[in-house]
Amino acid sequence: MPDDNTTTRVLRLLGLLQSRRTWPGPELARRLGVTGRTLRRDIERVRALGYRVEADRGSAGGYRLAAGADLPPLLLTDEEAVTLAVSLQTAAVNGPAVGVADTGLTVLAKLEQILPRRLQRRVGALRAATVALPTPVPGATPVDPDLLVTLARATRDHLRVAVAYEAADGTRSSRQVDPAALVPRSRRWYLVCWDLHRHDWRTLRLDRITNAVSTGVPFAPRRLPADDAAAFVADQFREQPLHEMEVVIHAGHAEVQRYLRGYARDLEPHGSDCTRWTTRAEHGETLIGTLAWLPWDYTVHAPPEFMALLAATAERMRRAGG
Repeated sequence: MPDDNTTTRVLRLLGLLQSRRTWPGPELARRLGVTGRTLRRDIERVRALGYRVEADRGSAGGYRLAAGADLPPLLLTDEEAVTLAVSLQTAAVNGPAVGVADTGLTVLAKLEQILPRRLQRRVGALRAATVALPTPVPGATPVDPDLLVTLARATRDHLRVAVAYEAADGTRSSRQVDPAALVPRSRRWYLVCWDLHRHDWRTLRLDRITNAVSTGVPFAPRRLPADDAAAFVADQFREQPLHEMEVVIHAGHAEVQRYLRGYARDLEPHGSDCTRWTTRAEHGETLIGTLAWLPWDYTVHAPPEFMALLAATAERMRRAGG
């Protein structure tokens, strides 16, 4: 059975192999302070752990890790672990519409659970000192990364959470929930949970959760009234009215089609030199963002609340432009 020195050396060897594509055998032995014979035995120990290590013989030969059938554990340096944690937080907070955002959040919860306190402090300090660029996608809402991690852990471990929530009309409430899933949708995060006060399933927007604390109380998972959490959230949106607008673009139909390509549907000629475009979205800001990059003049027909939002946005842009 390997002693502590051997185990430490093998872990160091694995870290070296993961840090560079190919290592000459003599250089690896020198780095580890061992003979060539001991290095070969350590290489066999690494292979026994499930890593594929390829060896090239001869004066120009060396060792390198190769891809295997399964994903073995990765060894990260302190700097790599901190960078990975901050990157995952940034992706989860600023890019929930990206398909990997929820997967990245799962990885982040695992990583932060095992990070030493000294590295957790470095992650927090780096995040606090970093100025994030404004979200480039209209309608996106920032979310506290600590809140994301707290809810991700509670969801994974089936632990009840006490949350403070502010509804769309400003009404504030405190409630206890059993979290089932975190779902990214339309540049926002949503918590699917069982509300113990209302005895029903709820979908809570994370940017409206002002505080969340795990109670440490375990709960038995319930069956969702949908195929999965994403389908449940989608059903909630189907019950909500969509924002809709009709735009008369002052350009010919063929020209508009060439410019918008597959992005725009429901385009139709409107007179001899204009194009009518009817479009809808869950958020009015999304429609305004669409209008912003049209290179022609246009006329908008939409409900009064959307026109008020459009006017307010136009005024802010006018002030920004001097």
